[in-house]
Amino acid sequence: MENRKQKREEFRLRISGVELGTHSYSIDCDNTFFELAEIPDLHNGLIKLQIEMNISEKMVLLNFHFNGNVELPCDRCLDPVTIDLDFTENLVVKLVPFVDDMEKVEEDDMWIVDENTYDLDLFHFVYESIALHLPMQILHADDENGNPTCNPEILKKLEEFSGREHDAIDPRWEALKNIKLD
Repeated sequence: MENRKQKREEFRLRISGVELGTHSYSIDCDNTFFELAEIPDLHNGLIKLQIEMNISEKMVLLNFHFNGNVELPCDRCLDPVTIDLDFTENLVVKLVPFVDDMEKVEEDDMWIVDENTYDLDLFHFVYESIALHLPMQILHADDENGNPTCNPEILKKLEEFSGREHDAIDPRWEALKNIKLD
């Protein structure tokens, strides 16, 4: 439990009292991060996150570089598939006077927070960035002939239950082939 709390705190970047200029941070998005983020089916992986924070009096510019891989189940055979990720994201944080929680603005790539904010909690930003860069469909890569490299036993079962061996068209639907839609 302590490890989870400690991992969660790694994503809080202090901005109050930090010297103006550029600062760099490194965080590992590891299995503990994925458990905390509760990304469905993602329980294994390591993404190295490099954050460059450029802080000025009224603005914080954050540049994120994500690099690593995660393991997800294949949508076809459910065996694990390793997905490589390498992408960047940017976040602009404007520091303005007298922003209360009702006025606090958090958009995709710009936040407006009170200038007296002590730290920025980037956990959900990082979580959302990773989740949005995962492919819509997780499949094992095809071989050089275009054949799936999924678990052959599962592919055999899928073929068996797909009904493709019954290519004969039901005579009740045969007439629909002749309909011309213009």
